[in-house]
Amino acid sequence: MKEIYLARHGRTMAPTGVMIGATDAPLSFEGLGEAEGLAKKLSGLALEIIFTSPLARAKQTAQIIAQSRNLTPIIVDEFREINLGLFEGFTAGEAKVKYPRVWAQRGLDLLAVAPPGGESYGDLALRVLPAFEKVLSENSQAKNALLVAHRAVLQVILASQRNLPLAEAPKIPIDYGELLTVERN
Repeated sequence: MKEIYLARHGRTMAPTGVMIGATDAPLSFEGLGEAEGLAKKLSGLALEIIFTSPLARAKQTAQIIAQSRNLTPIIVDEFREINLGLFEGFTAGEAKVKYPRVWAQRGLDLLAVAPPGGESYGDLALRVLPAFEKVLSENSQAKNALLVAHRAVLQVILASQRNLPLAEAPKIPIDYGELLTVERN
C-alpha cells in the first residue's frame, strides 16, 4: 500500500476573497506559518518524493516541507491551479456584477462552462488526472509521496480517488494548509 499525501498551500498575499487561480501570488506571513505547520505534521513521515505546482504559493509551501528532508520538490506544470480567465482578480460578487451572464452559466455547470480565457472543472480534470497517474506510475517505488497544490486541483484528484462523480469535486472542502491522504495499491 502506498500513501499519497495531498497538501493545499498556505494563504497568499492576495486580498481575501479575490479569485487568483492562475495568478502567481506568494504566501503571506500567515501562509508561511501554515506551510510550517504542514512541515511539522509531516515531520514523522519518511517522505520519499514531493511534487508541486509551479505557482509560487505551492512551490514555497513544498520548499518549506522539503528543506529539512534533503529533498527537492519536483515541479509539475499540470498541477497549477484552475485558470479562472476573466474572473481572475475579482471577488465572486464583483465577477457576478461585471459578467452576470457568464457567471450564471458557469454556476449551472462548472464541469463544462469555463470563464472566457479560463478553464472548466472538466478541462482541469483532463489536465490534472493524467499527470497525477503519470507521476505515480513513474515513481511507483516511492511508498510515501506528497503533492502540494491548489484547492481545485486537489478536489479533482480526491473526487477521482474516492470514485465520486466529477461534478462533486467543487463541493469538497479543502482549507489552506490542509493535509489529506489517499491510499494506492
